[in-house]
Amino acid sequence: PVAVVVVGFVLGGVLVTVAAWWRARQWRPDYREIARRIKQQHPELHALLVTAIEQQPDAETGQFNFLQQRVIDEAISESRKHPWLDAVSTRSIVGIEAAQVGALAMCFVALIALDQAGVRTTHVARHGHGGPTEVNVTPGDASVERGMPLVVMAKFSGAVPSEAMLVIGGSSRREEAQTSLGKDQSLLTSAATNEVERRYPLSRNLADPVFGGSIPEVGSNLTYHIEYGKERTRDFKLTVFDYPALQRADARVKFPEYTQQPEKSIEDTRRISAVEGSTLDYTLALNKPVARAQLRSKDGAVLPLRVETNLPVARLEGFTLAQSGTYDLQLVDADGRTNKVASQFVFKALTNRAPELKLVTPKGDQRVSALQEISYQGEVWDDFGLRDYGITYTVAGQEPKSFSLGTTTTANAKTNFQFMLKLEDLGVAPDALVSWFIWADDVGPDGQVRRTSGDMYFAEVRPFDEIFREAQAGETPPGEQEQQEGQQGGESAKLAELQKQVINATWKLQRASSGTNAVTAQYKKDAPVVL
Repeated sequence: PVAVVVVGFVLGGVLVTVAAWWRARQWRPDYREIARRIKQQHPELHALLVTAIEQQPDAETGQFNFLQQRVIDEAISESRKHPWLDAVSTRSIVGIEAAQVGALAMCFVALIALDQAGVRTTHVARHGHGGPTEVNVTPGDASVERGMPLVVMAKFSGAVPSEAMLVIGGSSRREEAQTSLGKDQSLLTSAATNEVERRYPLSRNLADPVFGGSIPEVGSNLTYHIEYGKERTRDFKLTVFDYPALQRADARVKFPEYTQQPEKSIEDTRRISAVEGSTLDYTLALNKPVARAQLRSKDGAVLPLRVETNLPVARLEGFTLAQSGTYDLQLVDADGRTNKVASQFVFKALTNRAPELKLVTPKGDQRVSALQEISYQGEVWDDFGLRDYGITYTVAGQEPKSFSLGTTTTANAKTNFQFMLKLEDLGVAPDALVSWFIWADDVGPDGQVRRTSGDMYFAEVRPFDEIFREAQAGETPPGEQEQQEGQQGGESAKLAELQKQVINATWKLQRASSGTNAVTAQYKKDAPVVL
């Protein structure tokens, strides 16, 4: 009914306005009749008014001449001196005033009807009795990341209020406390008292029916609503969540037994360097419990981590460090959310280096007598210490003999050694060939003893007595004599040198393939040459 009344008043007003406009458009004033009515009230002005009405402007210029303009000005001056309005009947004036009062009354009735219609529309929108939505709040009930700002928008349909207010907390928090705390009134009172209501005015852009504002930071679960005028929306709930994230990573490294190094704990680290074969345990402290966790390398290798559903912890247990690698941490919580930043872990496997051997003296091959003593001096080194080191010599045609010069050594420390070989005790004969090399034993990555040998050197035993004399006149020059004896001594020297080269080359092939069953490409290339 209110809507019908409003529509009726609007249509009536439109019709009256159109009729008045049309009548005013068609009306043409009768100036002589107007002058006659004024004459009845003011007879002395009859001649002046009639004369002024009869004046016509010049047809070419459209202007009045001097005398015409003077008559018109006198008539206008008299109009200012006399109340010509009394020429209109009192009845006509009263009728016009009554019409104005009626129009004003219709305007007030229409405004009251519109106000009642707006109140009813708001009531229907609020209680949902089939009416249109009065205000649409965005985001409404939502989940947001902890610590992030939130923009709240209120879009109004129909009548737009002059202002709107975002209210956070308040009485709705008491309802939450009552639901969670039950009948404990002391706790209920405390929960309601500690809640502080926060109010933020929402701004509007020009004539847009949308009000907007923001919450600077959402740090915990909260409720909010929008107030506009004397009305308000229902309470909306914001639930905060956290993406899974790494907070701390503590490592424990257990080194192989042969290194003789104690177990080591490293706090809050993502880079681990340890010798190959070490066992690595990692404890990752997270910001929340997760459903799955793993370390994934760039080549696709995956290291699964053990997680606990009720604790924010992930563990890597018993991982054997065999090779270096870089891994990204991937976390997935119960809601399927993944970590926003992939923490990177770097594992560096240090190689268990072979021992380093250096023979200081004698340098290179030697030419010695059968009674000579050969003095050996050198040094050995290993990253985790040696188990044994020594020298092995061989007289051509006899079995090799080895002598240990020391047992264990300190890790990463150089150790010097000395040895004396007495050729007289060996009973070597002239032209005999004696060879030697030094060696050292350590423990390889597989935990087995690994032997590393140095280069092989030779000593050629010369005759004990050698007679030199000055050449006499008429004798063959030394150069020509050597050329004549080339078929005997030269071939023997070449054969001895070739023998040493074959022995040394064979020795290097043996060293290259020792400790492994794999035949390398270089071995396949060198073996036919030596053969």
